[in-house]
Amino acid sequence: MKAIGIICEYNPFHNGHKYQIEQVKKLYPDAIIVAIMSGQFVQRGEPAFINKFMRTKMALDYVDLVVELPQFYAVSYADDFARGGIMIAKKLGLEGLSFGSESGDLNKIDFEIKSPTREDIRTGAAYPKLMSADLKSNDILAHAYVKATREIYPTLTLIPISRINNNYTDEVLTGTISSATAIRKNYFNDNDIKATMPHSELIVNAVRWEDYFTLLKYRMLSMNVLELQEIYTMYEGLENRLKKVISEVETFDELIEKMVSKRYTRSRIQRLLVYLLLNIKEKDVPRLKEITAVRVLGMNDTGRKLIKSIEDVVIMTNVNRASRDYFGLEIKATEIYNLISCSSMTDFNTPVVYKR
Repeated sequence: MKAIGIICEYNPFHNGHKYQIEQVKKLYPDAIIVAIMSGQFVQRGEPAFINKFMRTKMALDYVDLVVELPQFYAVSYADDFARGGIMIAKKLGLEGLSFGSESGDLNKIDFEIKSPTREDIRTGAAYPKLMSADLKSNDILAHAYVKATREIYPTLTLIPISRINNNYTDEVLTGTISSATAIRKNYFNDNDIKATMPHSELIVNAVRWEDYFTLLKYRMLSMNVLELQEIYTMYEGLENRLKKVISEVETFDELIEKMVSKRYTRSRIQRLLVYLLLNIKEKDVPRLKEITAVRVLGMNDTGRKLIKSIEDVVIMTNVNRASRDYFGLEIKATEIYNLISCSSMTDFNTPVVYKR
């Protein structure tokens, strides 16, 4: 029986995600489906729409096991995001990896490009700059999975599934299959999104960047330039620009409008702001890149059997005093996330979601 992973955010879990899983199960009817899911902050540099525990509940009607993609990797640029997911897949001994793709064609995704330079990473333009203009947006991340698989886990079978009906950045609902971006936007505009996802009733304490702006502004105003310079990817005088701009703006959108440029993409700036909010420093990165344990967020009986079969890997189903050192950044991310979301679900008091 194959164990197949999906590196995901489920932000939130919607009918497009359900479709992907259904397509995988058509190809591999007996497969164990493992979601390697982002936690409280996601890849484009945003707080998750709803917390990781509720998103786990959403997913467990369709997958067998949900484990957490470590927070550092979850809010990294495409290469590191993919590496983190592939490292988890290797630790769990997964045999396949499925991912969404605009083309669904591995030959179009699997091509050689030069690796992004430090300069490309600084600006956040690495993939848009280096890849063919014909490559569609979701295949940028798909290519990162191919590249990371070659480097880390070359025996992993790659299973691209074509997206249908929309692009992941679409802001307009496109029927029952709509993008997560459109679902979030329409939710906050008080439009009905029930037809787009299986479990809209599980949307509680939903948040967006705007809700964190006061906290972010306080953090920036309370730090001096030297302290700001220590934050990961705070390069090329961005600390001076932030210090100047933060006193001039009253909203998150105003801040982004003043910081984004041809040189710095929106996602690049938003990831920097998450690093700032979570106090992720450049000196901490080598330690944060080490994955010393796998955190289980949810499972059913099939997922539980898979976990029990894995040897020589630290797998944690509970966070407590004994295990908290494995998940320091994840714990901090939840605590900061909850300051605004007002959720009472923490890494310590929330047990593994068990779907019987």
